[in-house]
Amino acid sequence: MRGLIAAVLVGAALVVPARSAVAHADAIRPNDPGYVRQWGLTKTRVNEAWSAGKGNGRVVIAVVDTGVSPVSDLAGRVLPGYDFVNGDTNAADDNGHGTMAAGVIAASGYDGKGVAGVCWACRILPVKVLNANGEGGYDKIVAGIRYAADHGATIISLSLGAAEDDAALRAAVAYAQGKGSLVIAAAGNSGKSAVHFPAAFPSVLAVGGVDQADKRYAWSNYGSWVDVAAPGCNVAQQPSGVIGDYCGTSSATPFVAGVAGLLASTDPAPTAAQIRAALIASKVRPSGRIDALAAMNALPFAGDVTRPAVAFVGVPAVARGRVTITAAAADQHGVAKVQLYAAGKLVSTDTTSPYALTWQTPGKSSTVRLELRAYDRAGNVTAVRRDVRTQ
Repeated sequence: MRGLIAAVLVGAALVVPARSAVAHADAIRPNDPGYVRQWGLTKTRVNEAWSAGKGNGRVVIAVVDTGVSPVSDLAGRVLPGYDFVNGDTNAADDNGHGTMAAGVIAASGYDGKGVAGVCWACRILPVKVLNANGEGGYDKIVAGIRYAADHGATIISLSLGAAEDDAALRAAVAYAQGKGSLVIAAAGNSGKSAVHFPAAFPSVLAVGGVDQADKRYAWSNYGSWVDVAAPGCNVAQQPSGVIGDYCGTSSATPFVAGVAGLLASTDPAPTAAQIRAALIASKVRPSGRIDALAAMNALPFAGDVTRPAVAFVGVPAVARGRVTITAAAADQHGVAKVQLYAAGKLVSTDTTSPYALTWQTPGKSSTVRLELRAYDRAGNVTAVRRDVRTQ
């Protein structure tokens, strides 16, 4: 069959994902039971980017795949979709591939169940174009991409592909981009440099897979046509609700789609081209692995009116002599600096997280008002205050 596409999943029996996770001082640590196996979220600093935002319901990510089943991790955020395989509006998953892709993107975090997706508030538009065997023709893919674009997809995630170029497929991608969608596609799992479509189209964001050491998985396709890489082994809920391993560029692609969703959730809302540019400009070299926090900071911030968040972290109960006050601060476009004021006087400035600010106390028994001020790159400022006893 001309243009036959198979979902590019590497089975868990072939690739065994690692179980460890790396902690960061300013990171958010969800209580989802599967989180301990989600090394990719810490490796890419998604868990640090969450401090600035966890997504927005205005962002719709289309999963053009085998369908999506509404598992508990996606409850309330799976939109009505379409099944181009059977020609009806029931876009449920009869394979599992699409559901796991959706979970990598948007599984609810910090709910004590399942796993933590990348973009917790993003909504999923299910578009079924592959059958129960994970196969489908270009005609279905083309129709699915156009449907996603027509139904408001901010991002279109394609964990599928084939070696053959196709004019109709090119036209569908161009149509989606004309509608403002960012199209992201898997580079494929042949371990070769040969191009893979639609990922190899210049305007599509092509995604390869890397491991915990930022090394390309042997099965991941590669070459100058691959734009970025992402963790290639993740975990997600299967349609049954059981947490399973999900490895391949099919898994790396929705991971990037989720990060793109975090970027799309910022204000002012960036364009697809700006999101794509930020992801590429901020990638870690030479592996090409995405860095979520750096990508958010790489977005244009002109017109940003959202103030940063700031809080005291470590303050002595009674301050004596020279003390260090620690603080946490976050902003969707990056924190420029955090300042400490004591009794209205600027005493310390720090520009790098984790923020540690020193203060020489007055050396007498008194109550002093401390104030933290956090400034973002656009000049927006937030202040919080706390009274401290000194001796």
